Amino acid sequence: MNDDLQLIREVLDAPGPTPQATFQARNKLTAAMDRRPDRRRLRPTFAAGGAVVTVTAAVLAFALGQPDPAPRDPHAGAAAPAGQPRAHDFLLAAASTAGAEKAGRYWHTETVTGYGPVHVPGYDLVNRAVVGYWLARDPQDTSWVGRRDLGYRPLSPQDAAKWAADGKPTTWRVTSDNADGHRTLRAAPGRATLETMSASLFLQSLGGFDTIEVTALPADPARLRKLFQDRIVERADAALPGTPAGDANLFRAMTDLLVQVPAPPAVRAAAFQVIADLPGITFQDHVKDAEGRDGVRITLARSGSTVEESNSIILDPVSHRVFARGYDATDAGAGKAVKTSNETFLTIGWTDAKPSAPTGS
Repeated sequence: MNDDLQLIREVLDAPGPTPQATFQARNKLTAAMDRRPDRRRLRPTFAAGGAVVTVTAAVLAFALGQPDPAPRDPHAGAAAPAGQPRAHDFLLAAASTAGAEKAGRYWHTETVTGYGPVHVPGYDLVNRAVVGYWLARDPQDTSWVGRRDLGYRPLSPQDAAKWAADGKPTTWRVTSDNADGHRTLRAAPGRATLETMSASLFLQSLGGFDTIEVTALPADPARLRKLFQDRIVERADAALPGTPAGDANLFRAMTDLLVQVPAPPAVRAAAFQVIADLPGITFQDHVKDAEGRDGVRITLARSGSTVEESNSIILDPVSHRVFARGYDATDAGAGKAVKTSNETFLTIGWTDAKPSAPTGS
């Protein structure tokens, strides 16, 4: 099995590369020429982080691995793509918004997470779950996690058509390595739960940061980027700063910090700025998330010899709140998904509200 496919099966947080000064200078010049008259340039603040869950592994697992022996950067040597200046400016605006937030008792997220594809005869399924986290800002306070399995459903519209032609089954038997040799997948949702959790370590793929260390993360983008890059190289020496693999890891790490960690507003702002300076990011507006909300998609893609990888986040075009994030890996030869993971955030932000079990749908 080649390195790309092995890589896709490994789970990692998000590593980070150093943006090249020449690219940044060119990007700023292009952005200045491309900027519409009504667009304001906002001073960015920075935020970064990732979350820990030492309890339920319900948090979305983002696949990462060793880079292709000769990974190809699709933007190497080319002018900044048309979406790059817009992505950069939009993320700077998101940084400004994040820096102005007021921290509450908990960093609260409620997400719908999809795991797949799961192959059954004739089509593919995705397993969905709704997960809520209340991550206490105070190290002495209690954190909570709530979860409900939403069951299996067809992965795509094409799979849904094949499922309908199959009689719309609500259970599927698949082979398994357990004692019975099989297990049953169910479409019906499970029971909602709420329990205390140990949130003592965040960003475990980077070696871990406790709550006190999270509050001390640098709010300066350059220092935050360097800290994450150093941690990434310690654990994946092939993902060096400035390489496509390093950039992909850094994108994921900063996204983890943004959505999974009770980091101070200034640190979250810095994370947005680090992402803004990554070469190769693209911008797409009027994108619908899984809940049908209109958003802006920021994407960083990487091409290997056999696998095409894509990491993305979807944000509210006005509030800059994170709607969703995703990871996709496709077999370049067969054009078939090798790994896909996505999270849709029904709720995300600071709160003082009392934790409660999620319901979802």
